[in-house]
Amino acid sequence: CMPPRRHKLCVHFLKELKVETDEKLREAFIQCSAAETFLLWKKYKEDNNGGEDLQNQLESRIIPDDFKRQMFYTFGDYRDLCLGKDIGSDVGNVNQKINSALKKIVQSDEDKRKNWWNGIKEDVWKGMVCGLSHDVSGNHKEIVRKKIMEDPQNNKYQYNSVKFTDEPSGTKLSEFAKVPQFLRWLTEWSDD
Repeated sequence: CMPPRRHKLCVHFLKELKVETDEKLREAFIQCSAAETFLLWKKYKEDNNGGEDLQNQLESRIIPDDFKRQMFYTFGDYRDLCLGKDIGSDVGNVNQKINSALKKIVQSDEDKRKNWWNGIKEDVWKGMVCGLSHDVSGNHKEIVRKKIMEDPQNNKYQYNSVKFTDEPSGTKLSEFAKVPQFLRWLTEWSDD
């Protein structure tokens, strides 16, 4: 039932977590999400005739809706990993690392885990958007990242305003991530 995008979810930094502190776990989630987005973008462009037009869109502050959907699904998967609700069978060791770290940070109370996630979710999303800019060559990286994330004229990719589609009725990221993983995966399969 796991969609192809999820088969190789980047969990390297979580798997290699040595020091189980609040800040190190937060950094590992951000690094994983950024690396995953970088790899997803690379594959997305390859699957779309090399992606020159897509890269031009990105450099013009536009994240294509099809790719943004992949980012939403990925963000939801990281949320589920953090909350201990991931249904994938491919991340057993990672789940143990996360559980061990979170027990030291927030004990085991489910509400405390949610609160911890709520404290890092915007940074995880920023990490994902930042991961896109790493595929831009030369000095454009910082310019593209700033255009997408920090331009007051273009706040549509901020955590609190980004939507599943650019339609006014589109679902916000914060609501989409709360959909149970099984239903998200089922929807993702039907999108493909």
